[in-house]
Amino acid sequence: MKKLIIALILGMFLLPLPSYAFNEDFIISDQELADYSSMSLEEIRGFLSEKNSFLSYFADFYPGTGMFMDGAQIIYNTAQEFKINPKFILVMLEKEQSLITYSSINMRRLDWAMGYAVCDNCELNHPLVAQYRGFAKQVYFAVNRIMNTFISDLQNQGATHTGFGPGISKKVDYSYWITPQNNATAALYTYTPHYLGNKNFYLIWTKWFSSIAYPDGSLLQDAKTGGIYLIQNGTKRPFVSKTVFKSKFSEESVIPVGQSVLQKYPTGYPIKFADYSLLQDKNGNLYMTVGDEARPFESETVFRSIGFSPFELEEITAEDLLSYKIGSPITQASAYPTGGLLQYKETGGVYWVYDGKKYPIWHKSVLTTRFPGRNLTQVSSNELDKYSLAEPIKFLDGSLVKDEKEPNVYFISDGKLRSIPSEDVFLTYGWKWENIIWTNSKVLGLYEMGEPIMLNENIGEATTQILFN
Repeated sequence: MKKLIIALILGMFLLPLPSYAFNEDFIISDQELADYSSMSLEEIRGFLSEKNSFLSYFADFYPGTGMFMDGAQIIYNTAQEFKINPKFILVMLEKEQSLITYSSINMRRLDWAMGYAVCDNCELNHPLVAQYRGFAKQVYFAVNRIMNTFISDLQNQGATHTGFGPGISKKVDYSYWITPQNNATAALYTYTPHYLGNKNFYLIWTKWFSSIAYPDGSLLQDAKTGGIYLIQNGTKRPFVSKTVFKSKFSEESVIPVGQSVLQKYPTGYPIKFADYSLLQDKNGNLYMTVGDEARPFESETVFRSIGFSPFELEEITAEDLLSYKIGSPITQASAYPTGGLLQYKETGGVYWVYDGKKYPIWHKSVLTTRFPGRNLTQVSSNELDKYSLAEPIKFLDGSLVKDEKEPNVYFISDGKLRSIPSEDVFLTYGWKWENIIWTNSKVLGLYEMGEPIMLNENIGEATTQILFN
């Protein structure tokens, strides 16, 4: 069933996509290709380390020198020698053999790191192919070919030996017409004459080296340390423990990223306490945390009468309290101060009852995602009538949602629906198909529409919308 759902989502991309999807005619600029000073040796080493790549500790002999060098040094030296962007080499290594994100040594991946001299019908042991076996040789000779043959031919003749060139239309994969707009794109298609291979290059490049900003509500995990952060108000707020994180969110929504991505965000106030934590400040005031609120107890008598114990209290500083809004007081009359799910036994309707109010739940998707594992208590209309009606329960920020009957997919950020304009955007942000929540138009109608999510939006600026059509 899951495969069928994913296939249905993918089918939505068969129609024309907005202009900010993958542009097969312009993948990267000529200036980007030639920017050989874009990363220092130490920056390359740091990048490999944050990706936990085994290239961080692999070494090989650099061609023509007999010198033994680590992976970063080989990439850097090749970039300097042939005046090519080291980022280009890193993306090619990932596109061809996943060498940047693969954490275990695999000699076959290393031996054919750039896919150089390898073809569909080639025998890897043939002398004409085997002479290029080895990581350093693959990087060196692939880059040499790209810069000293492909780019040279494009600059001098306007086309490569396979006929790719700016303004020249060519068909690839029997169905895609490509008309490169610059030399870098023509060189990429000469090296890999396949649509999907070059689209993969573009997605990796965009994810790693373009200034995409994750919308508020995103959950980012440092791929190296495992630390998890909530993006909120343009800052990254660290969770101090896994327990605190799990009290609020699901691990399925977490997106692994490198430290270079996280470094773009200033660090916000840590998220220290789980929902429904009981806190006490230095003045003896008692609070219970609920989301972004700290609700004060009217008195210690109320605290005890509800059934709480002083042994459950955690100390909170004045600084800790600043990260919360002070909510309404919890009084003797507060019913269900920690919330409860009540189901009207006559109709099956479900409500989240909290602090004397009943919040309707309009769809099963809301119930299962907001209250996983919580039990329902069946009640009569007389019981439900005790509570005043409040706004319906919504999905949390950071949720991926879609109407069961419509193609659009949305990311919820700052309480707004922000559409995702294409499959490219979806994949570049690291979202997963299986995390999309299928709901109905009634629930989605509770939200205000926000801006579409773009690949090039700046950190701190709001934008987002996904159209899968």
